Amino acid sequence: MTSEQQSPTTPAVPPARTAPAPTPARTSAPVRTSPAPAVPAARTAPAPARTERFTELLATVIHLLREVGYDRLTIDTVAARARVSKATIYRHWPGKPELVAAALHERHVDRHIPADTGSLRGDLLEMLRVTAAICTADSDLIQALTLAMRTAPELEKLIRHQVMPAGRVLSAAVIVRAAARGEIPPEAGERDLFHDLAPAMVMSRILSHGLPADDTFLTHLVDQVLLPVLRYHAG
Repeated sequence: MTSEQQSPTTPAVPPARTAPAPTPARTSAPVRTSPAPAVPAARTAPAPARTERFTELLATVIHLLREVGYDRLTIDTVAARARVSKATIYRHWPGKPELVAAALHERHVDRHIPADTGSLRGDLLEMLRVTAAICTADSDLIQALTLAMRTAPELEKLIRHQVMPAGRVLSAAVIVRAAARGEIPPEAGERDLFHDLAPAMVMSRILSHGLPADDTFLTHLVDQVLLPVLRYHAG
């Protein structure tokens, strides 16, 4: 009996079994879940880096879009022309629609930040000159992509939700600067109407009517349409 009473004292070993800490080790297992979300982030990581190779790859996409159009563009063709592996492309973009949207964003948004001229009128004119230059240089590309969007819903969704809103952010910068200067009230004006009118009227003149958007037209558009829209205040 005394040995039985001593045996409970000797089982000081069981506490050692609870000490192996498999439980903390398993609770640390969620660490495995933290790297998992980091994988999707790696697909968008090269964009901020803006390496020369990255820029060349997206420029290749634009060149091929001009040559063969969206429907005939393939990842194989891009990889061969850009001299990169398909694995490199798929590491950053899931497929063709995402790659094309990234190329358009690089060409039409990231490289055309409106200049600060010191006045709202000057900023608007400069912004419209940039828009006109893009529409003139890329008229064939824009028209081809407009047609492609009708039959490629994934591309349409990406352009409408990524490329177009990004362009609106740039035009919003003009408004923010003007409000900071005191040229317009912070919340005054028909902002949504402005964002729609500013590029649409330039694109319509160049792409739909085949007319040049020269400084005479742009000045008239700014003075007679855009400035009144921004300064409108419902009494």
